[in-house]
Amino acid sequence: MQQHASSTETGMTRQVNETGINLRDKCLKPGDDNEAAQQAIAKAEQAMEQLSVNFDDWIATESRQLSKSRDDARAASYSDDTLRDLFQSAHNLKGQATTLGYPFADEICASLCRLIDKIPDKSRLPFLLIDQHVDAVRAVVAERAKGTDNPKASVLAKRLHDVTGDFLAQEMARNRP
Repeated sequence: MQQHASSTETGMTRQVNETGINLRDKCLKPGDDNEAAQQAIAKAEQAMEQLSVNFDDWIATESRQLSKSRDDARAASYSDDTLRDLFQSAHNLKGQATTLGYPFADEICASLCRLIDKIPDKSRLPFLLIDQHVDAVRAVVAERAKGTDNPKASVLAKRLHDVTGDFLAQEMARNRP
């Protein structure tokens, strides 16, 4: 399923795939009407549309991996290795979620990555906040909260971002000499 939108810059019609990613905007400079580039992008959009039937399965698999990484980290008392694996799972999902149509999962994973990466003392990680991030991603995926117009997912992502930011600010202040 493709949507059409008029481009005010070029006057041409551009295709936007179901995930909301506009390859023309990402790949072309304003005013660029190189026919070869236009054809390549049209083929890429067509390929993405064909692949999009698998997007929900892919994001569900990545969500399960994130949950497993969290469970493994918990079982190992959040060792350095398991925290690294948890971070990597969140980072992988963050890198794919918007492309797969789940920008709120992207935001939540970005917040989780920030939490794990930026805390000065890993022993002070708030495990409940980690759980809330992972469970939020699972909920967004389970509810198929695609796009940017889901008010519950929006509030959830923003709240986790804000709580994480507040917590990290307190931890940074705590660690200042």
